Amino acid sequence: MLTRSNVKGVVWPGIPGGEAGTLSALMFQLEQTQYLPPDELFGQQRRQLETMFVHAAETIPFYADRFAKAGFDPRGEITPETIRRLPVLVRTDYQRAALEASPGLIPSGHGQHGQIKSSGTTGRPVTVVKTELSNLFLCATELRGHLWHKRDLGKKLAVIRYLEKSMAMAPNGQESGNWGPAAAMLYLDPGPMVLLNIASKLKDQADWLVRHNPEYLLSYPSNLLALGEYFENNNLTLPALRQVCTVSELVSDRLRDTVRRVWNVPVKDLYSCEEAGCLAQQCPDFDHYHVQSENIYLEIVDETGAPCPVGETGRVLITTLHNFATPLIRYEVGDYAEWGPPCPCGRGLPVITRIHGRHRNRLALPDGNSEFPYLGKYADYREITSAIRQFQFIQHSVEEVEMKLVVAEPLMPEQETKIKDLIVRSLGHPFRIRISYHDDIPKSASGKFEEFVSRV
Repeated sequence: MLTRSNVKGVVWPGIPGGEAGTLSALMFQLEQTQYLPPDELFGQQRRQLETMFVHAAETIPFYADRFAKAGFDPRGEITPETIRRLPVLVRTDYQRAALEASPGLIPSGHGQHGQIKSSGTTGRPVTVVKTELSNLFLCATELRGHLWHKRDLGKKLAVIRYLEKSMAMAPNGQESGNWGPAAAMLYLDPGPMVLLNIASKLKDQADWLVRHNPEYLLSYPSNLLALGEYFENNNLTLPALRQVCTVSELVSDRLRDTVRRVWNVPVKDLYSCEEAGCLAQQCPDFDHYHVQSENIYLEIVDETGAPCPVGETGRVLITTLHNFATPLIRYEVGDYAEWGPPCPCGRGLPVITRIHGRHRNRLALPDGNSEFPYLGKYADYREITSAIRQFQFIQHSVEEVEMKLVVAEPLMPEQETKIKDLIVRSLGHPFRIRISYHDDIPKSASGKFEEFVSRV
């Protein structure tokens, strides 16, 4: 891609100016910082954390009070241990507290600000104010992902995701002249992005994709899995497709296998939250993730608040480094994850090997503990009956789990019995299993789908 030039008379090499010049300089630094060793990386984070903590203490009474009660000096020594003195910021605290700095107290140079609201997939949406500067860092991490995964921004990107009301519905969807502000800001002649509402019927999504034949496709994993199987069952192809990109939901081995089998392309995942944007990106060389430490300080802690060692599952906490309008300090995202060992690729950015999902995706056990459920392999259910088109598990109590089914034809009693036995064996506990039948199992209000939901 050619760089857009802001200097009259100079078209090559392009000289970006203004915000594009700032983004270009930021991208140059990110190319260097990704290879810093962990100690040096935290040393740089510490410098930014100090300025963030002082700003929060001086401009937001909630944080000033919280720091004082915790005996935390924002101008004192900043270490992982002193940071852990601060209590975890949960969503209920967030909603009750006023965490936004007064516009007049946001440092100069951070630009204009505006509000975004999280989708509320946990049932508790929150509002965050972001500045132009914080959005610039989001553009930088987005571009880093494109560079890592060697995407050609001059090609076509097809996006199928949740959109408000009836926007971009099939058959036409909607078209944009570029992949978004990051690509448009820095590059000359970026390729188009076509957009379709995920509320469109699966057949209409497939028809739309065949017509556009994009080089890149982005959607939610559950939707991509359904599309892949639909393409396979109907002998459809996407000959130009180079890569599938995923957001919002957990990526399973089944999805990666399906995408590779049907379209012969890899899956590249992005771990993000609406409150803070990109948290981690899939490594260019492996399936695990690298934390975007230049913009986020991320912790994984156990139920007591102690840091988790490599391989142990814990809660994800984030501290934003550059959003001075709504600082998030030790904010509990609602996900569980596992640290991994250093990456052979040479990047010093911390490694997350697995992202397990929301707390409500954990199976509640009769003894008061909880675990991430193993629901058996999809192939195991298909061996019992090929009639299953869609399923979802709902835990109603510590004794009962419901399996919602969409089927092509009614199941025989003996098939139901085999399925129930398989679920009990997979979960490892003698739950009472109830099967219910539905014409469709809808996604959440934000267009996401979860195979397991605990209502305990």
